Amino acid sequence: MGKRGRIMHRHRFDHRRSWARGVVFALALLPSLAFAAVFWSVTDEAGRQNWLLGTMHSEDPRLLEWPAPLVDALTRADRIALELVPDAGMLERLRQAMVSSEQSLDEVLEPALHDWVVSVLTEKYGMTEPAVNRMKPWAVALTLATRPPETGMYMDLMLSYRAQGAGLEVVALETIDEQVDFLAGMPLDDQVSLIRATVADHDAYEAVFDELVSAYVDGDLDRLDAVAEEQMAGLEEHIGRYFDEQGLDARNHRMLERAEPWLAEGGLIIAVGALHLHGPDGLVALLRNRGWKVEEIY
Repeated sequence: MGKRGRIMHRHRFDHRRSWARGVVFALALLPSLAFAAVFWSVTDEAGRQNWLLGTMHSEDPRLLEWPAPLVDALTRADRIALELVPDAGMLERLRQAMVSSEQSLDEVLEPALHDWVVSVLTEKYGMTEPAVNRMKPWAVALTLATRPPETGMYMDLMLSYRAQGAGLEVVALETIDEQVDFLAGMPLDDQVSLIRATVADHDAYEAVFDELVSAYVDGDLDRLDAVAEEQMAGLEEHIGRYFDEQGLDARNHRMLERAEPWLAEGGLIIAVGALHLHGPDGLVALLRNRGWKVEEIY
């Protein structure tokens, strides 16, 4: 392979890594993004200090302008717990999980929908038609629900880099298999319905993402709630309920169970998608139910 070929091959590899990383961080974004405060202090009577951060799975540079309280916590903490640690092994496992060896996508989707999906994923996401046809339907829906990656510098990834640079231990609250199992376990018809929902709203996604980030940065919670309701409106009721129960509530309980030994040591930052924080089965309520004092920082 000549020098030009090696450069092109490396570019394609880096683009696939960036695309796969984007899908990882989109997993919690699809249902909604309704929440109140995004950064919380978590303490107990023994004086152990921990923190809880709601992130946005986005590469928008505005999300990397971190407020002083978060920067301070990163200097004081000993460990940060993310949903996933975005290393090479995890990204390869994700790639494997997204590919089907049993059925081609053109056998699952009606011709018009298939043609649209192929057109968008090849023109905007840099994929080939054979690669698209190897994708599982849930993976197609999640890819379409994210912006085409530009820098790959997602908020969660940059938190991981910043934490490692500061000497913090970076740990995962889930495995990639656990995180995608609730999607892979959906009936095929529901996976196809997700694709149809993303297709119906795809032209508006750019504006939706911009509005979500602006509201997050501005702390405009009413606007976040309104945008979240609009996102949910495109899903069938039973699919939305499934996402709430399996994609949020069940995962929240599992993530907190994994985090508890580290919380007991103190010095932990839990950084997960913001919609995991609130509601009766959100991490704020679950932590309070376990006796932790959870107070809003911003």
